[in-house]
Amino acid sequence: MFKVGLFGKKKTKEEIALERSEEKKKKQLEEVTKLRRIEVPKTREVGLRMRPASYTKFLTEIKKEPITKYEKACALAEKILPIGVSENMEKKWTKHLRTAFINATPKGGIALTLLTGIFLTLIFILSVIVGAGSAFGLFYLFFALIAIWYVYSYPGNRSKIMDVKMSSSTVLAVLYMVIYMRTSPNLEGAIRFASENLKGPLAWDLKKLLWDMEVGSYKSADEAISYYVEKWKDKNREFSESLHLLRSTAVEPARREDIFNETVKVILNGTRERTRHYAAGMRMPMMLVHAMGILLPVMGLVMFPVVLIFMADAVKPYFIVFGYNVALPVTLYFFMSHIVSTKPVTFSQPDISMAKNTPPIGKFRISGRDIPIWPIAIIFGLPLLGFGLLGLSSLDVFTSVNYSIAIIAGLAISIIVFGYLDSFQKIKIRNDIERIEDEFSVALFQLGNQISGGTPIELAIDKAADNLKEMKISDLFRITSMNMKKFNYTFEQALFDKDIGAIWYYPSNLIQSIMKAVVESSRKSLTSAATSMVIISRYLKDVHDVKEEINEMLGETISSMKFLAMFLAPLVAGVTVTMAVIIMQILTSLGATLGSLFTEGSSNAAQGLLLTPWAMSGAPPISPAEFQLVVGIYMLQVAFLLTIFLNKIQYGEDAIGERYLLTYTILFALIIYIASWFTVYTMFGGPISGLLTMGVS
Repeated sequence: MFKVGLFGKKKTKEEIALERSEEKKKKQLEEVTKLRRIEVPKTREVGLRMRPASYTKFLTEIKKEPITKYEKACALAEKILPIGVSENMEKKWTKHLRTAFINATPKGGIALTLLTGIFLTLIFILSVIVGAGSAFGLFYLFFALIAIWYVYSYPGNRSKIMDVKMSSSTVLAVLYMVIYMRTSPNLEGAIRFASENLKGPLAWDLKKLLWDMEVGSYKSADEAISYYVEKWKDKNREFSESLHLLRSTAVEPARREDIFNETVKVILNGTRERTRHYAAGMRMPMMLVHAMGILLPVMGLVMFPVVLIFMADAVKPYFIVFGYNVALPVTLYFFMSHIVSTKPVTFSQPDISMAKNTPPIGKFRISGRDIPIWPIAIIFGLPLLGFGLLGLSSLDVFTSVNYSIAIIAGLAISIIVFGYLDSFQKIKIRNDIERIEDEFSVALFQLGNQISGGTPIELAIDKAADNLKEMKISDLFRITSMNMKKFNYTFEQALFDKDIGAIWYYPSNLIQSIMKAVVESSRKSLTSAATSMVIISRYLKDVHDVKEEINEMLGETISSMKFLAMFLAPLVAGVTVTMAVIIMQILTSLGATLGSLFTEGSSNAAQGLLLTPWAMSGAPPISPAEFQLVVGIYMLQVAFLLTIFLNKIQYGEDAIGERYLLTYTILFALIIYIASWFTVYTMFGGPISGLLTMGVS
C-alpha cells in the first residue's frame, strides 16, 4: 500500500519518491519484473461493453449491506397488509424508489405508512384511557404526525437527496466525457469512462445505464442515451443539453471540436445562471429565517414572565419547553430544508477516499488506529454538565443561572469536541486536494505549452516543474522526471508505475483521470498529448472561474448566515434571557413583598391584585435557571440548524465541511451568549437587585 507523501509532516514527496526509487532499483537488480499497465481508454475500442462482473461491482457499491432497515420494514408491511395502489400513486412511488436506489415496492412503502399510523393511533388511544394527561397528548400527537409524515415521505426525500448528489457531479461527468471523446469519439465509451472515474450516485446511475445497454433493455445504444437525456430534462436541463450535444458528434464529425467546446460552455453557463437566480431569490427566505425563526421568538421570551403573571392557569411552563425546544426547531428545520431543496446544484467537494491513512467519518486516527469520537466528546462535556446540575438548586438567582449556563456549556463543548475531532484531520486533506486540483489547470497548460513548442518531453517536464516551483503540484512533474531519468521509463510508466508512479502521491480522482486521458493521447503522438493538455487546462480554468463566480454570488447570503449563527442569534438570546431573569426577579420580589402586607384573611385581595398565587409566595412556576436552560438549548439548536443550512448552501452534501463549520460556529455562539449574559446582568441586574433588597428592607 502507498502512503500519501502529500500530507506527510517530516519528509517531502521528492525524498519519499527517491527512497522508493532506490527500493525499486534494488528489486530490478534481483529480478526482472513486468510493469503493470493501467487501464486507460483505448482508441481501438468502439463499442465498450460492461461485463456481468462490472454489474456485480455496481450492486456492491450501491449496497454496502444486503438490505436496509427501511427495505426490510417495507417487505414485512407488504406481507402483513397487502393493499392495492392506484396507477398514479404507483408511478410516483416507483420513480422515487428507483432514484433513491431503494429495493422496495410502492405497495410495501404505503403499507408501512398505514401500519405506522395504526400503531401510533393505538398508543394514543391507550394513553387517553390510562389518563396520561393533556401535556403528554400534545407532545405525542406532534411527534406521531411527524413520524407518519417521515415514513410516508422517506422515498421522496431520499430521491431528492440522490438527485442533488447526482447533479453536483454533472459538471465533472461532462468534463470526463468530453476529455474521453477527444481521443475516442464514442459516447458509450465516454459514459463508461465517466462512470469509472466518478464517485457516488451519478456513477451508479451511469453504470446502470450501461448495464441496461448490455442486457438489451434498449434496442440500441442511441435509444438508451436518448432515454437518459429525456430523463434528465426536468432534473437538470444543462446536463441533458450537454449529453444531447455529445450525441450530435456522431452525425457532425466535422464540427466535433466546436461541439466539445459548446458542451462545456452549456453545462457551466447553465450552472452559473441558475445560481444567480437562486442567490437573488434568497433575500426573502433569509429575512423569514432571521425574523420569524430567531429574532421574534427569542425576543418574545421577554414577555413570558409577564404572561405567567396574568395567565398562569392557561399558560403552563411546559408550553415554553415544547414551543421553543421542539416545535420551533422542527419548523425551522423543515423550512430550511425546503430552501436547500430549491438550491441549484453547483460542484461536489473533492473526494478524499483515495488518500491513505484517512479515518472514516465518526472517527479520528492516532498512531494508525481509528478511535471513535462520541465517547471522547461525552467525556469532555460531562464535568460541566455534572457541575451545573449540582448547583442548579441554589437559592441565589445569579448563582443558579450561572450553574445552568454551565450545563449549556457542557452540551456545547461535547458538540465542539465531536466536530473538531471528526474534521481536523480530514479537512486538511480535503483542502490540500482542492488546492492541487485548482493548480492542475496551470500545470497542464505549462507542460502542454512546452511540448507544443517542440521541447523534448523530459526537458518540458523539468521546465514546467521549475516554472511551478511555488506550487504543490510541481512535485508531480519532478517525480515524473526523476522516474524517467533513473529508470528510463516512458511518460506513462513514470506516472502510473504501481510502485513509484508519480500519480500515486496525489490522491485526487480528477488528476488521475485526466492524466489517464493525456497518456492515451500521447500514444498517438506528443503533439496530440500537448494539444489535449492545453485544451483540458482551458476546460479546468473555465470550471474554476465558474466556481469563483458562484462563491461570489452566494457570498452575501453566506456572510449573513454566519453573522446570524455566530453573533446575532446568541447575542439576542443572551440579552433576552438576562432581561427575562431580571423581570422575574422584580415580579417575584414585588409579589412576595405585597403578599406579606396582607393578612391571611385578606389574601383574596392580594390575589385579586396580582391574579396569581405564585407571585405572593415568591416561587414562579419556572425558575430563572430553568428558563435559561430553555433559551440556551434553543440557542444551540438554532446555531446547529444554521450551520447545516449554511454548509449545504455553500458546499452541498459535505459531512466534513459540516463538522468543521459546526465546531467554530458553536464555539463562537457559546462565547457570545455567555458574554452577553454577564455583561447585561452586570450592567442592570446587580443595581436592580440592590434596589429590590433596599425596598424590601
